Amino acid sequence: MIETKPPQALTLFELIGREWVLEQPVTALAFNAKGSALACVQADGALALLAVADAEHPEQRIRMELETGRSTIRPREKPLPPPVVTQPLRAEAGLCAWDDQGFAVAGPEETLWRVTARGQCLPLEKQGVAPVSALCALRGGGVAVARGGELSLATPDGLAPRLRCGLPGTVERLAVSPDGRRLAAWGDGRVTMLRTETLEAEMTLEAPGEAACLDWSPDGRWLAAGCTDRALTLVDLDAGATDRIADFPASVGALGFSRKAGALVAAGAFRVVAWKTPDLPFGDHPGTPLDTGRPGVTLVDCVAPHPSRDLCAAGYANGLVVLSPLGQRDELMLIEGRGAAVTALAWSPDGMHLAAGFADGRAAIATFPKIMFK
Repeated sequence: MIETKPPQALTLFELIGREWVLEQPVTALAFNAKGSALACVQADGALALLAVADAEHPEQRIRMELETGRSTIRPREKPLPPPVVTQPLRAEAGLCAWDDQGFAVAGPEETLWRVTARGQCLPLEKQGVAPVSALCALRGGGVAVARGGELSLATPDGLAPRLRCGLPGTVERLAVSPDGRRLAAWGDGRVTMLRTETLEAEMTLEAPGEAACLDWSPDGRWLAAGCTDRALTLVDLDAGATDRIADFPASVGALGFSRKAGALVAAGAFRVVAWKTPDLPFGDHPGTPLDTGRPGVTLVDCVAPHPSRDLCAAGYANGLVVLSPLGQRDELMLIEGRGAAVTALAWSPDGMHLAAGFADGRAAIATFPKIMFK
């Protein structure tokens, strides 16, 4: 166990975290595929890029006392490198990882942009007749790009679409299945499942509500959508049916499936909302809820299940960030609330770093030493 308070009385985050103050509120976060860079979407559409590598990694600052066997960690001593801020783009309309190091970003007009981990912005050829409305990374380095009702699959070089198709209405959200074979396109009250090999539509289902986020279950059976009208929509692909869980206290702005815990977690209530998979609430079936964390009087605005552990990060409207084992009431406070809401949470692909964005422009990365997960 790490002694984190005495004698300096520093918080856990002050010992294992890094924080930058940006000029704009942070609206979204994304790690690149390698986990070497974090892209922070700012309210003006620009990206602030942060290096994930830590010159004073917590592992290097941990010492074990020979007499007691206790581990201690010394505070940081060096200043943090400043973020690299790009020109204003339209990152709020679409951002995803591209290849190992870079990002795909919506740009002005119809242009798709590539942004490197070091902040270099490369406009690609115009590939459509409308602005980018949604983006999604594909396996193999390509990107699915929606421009209104036009959907295309861009090759890794980004210069020529591999496939195109037209869909009714405007595609607002895209999500690729875990096996990479299916692409979900959500918008205008419907969701369409397409094969990524051909862009052939397999099924189209009614799906009311504006989706703020999408995620697939690890087995590819379920698609979950958090909606701005205080509802969560579930799509059961085996049954070819959808159902809505309505009357959340607030918009369901974040959700995700946990492979390790076998759970679906969602924000939008006064505690982390979670159910056991595959026993999700559908139709008249109530499902199996998982009581996670502690209920309170402050809304959970963000959730992020750990990619390989049965943990979930939760961000609150007052700025508090906690970690909870799914299905347990235990909580570990990671970041104290300062009043500004948590607007985004994201885990690095290896699960060793948790990023948080805030409404007051703060961006933070917590790097967890291995001893914390023993």
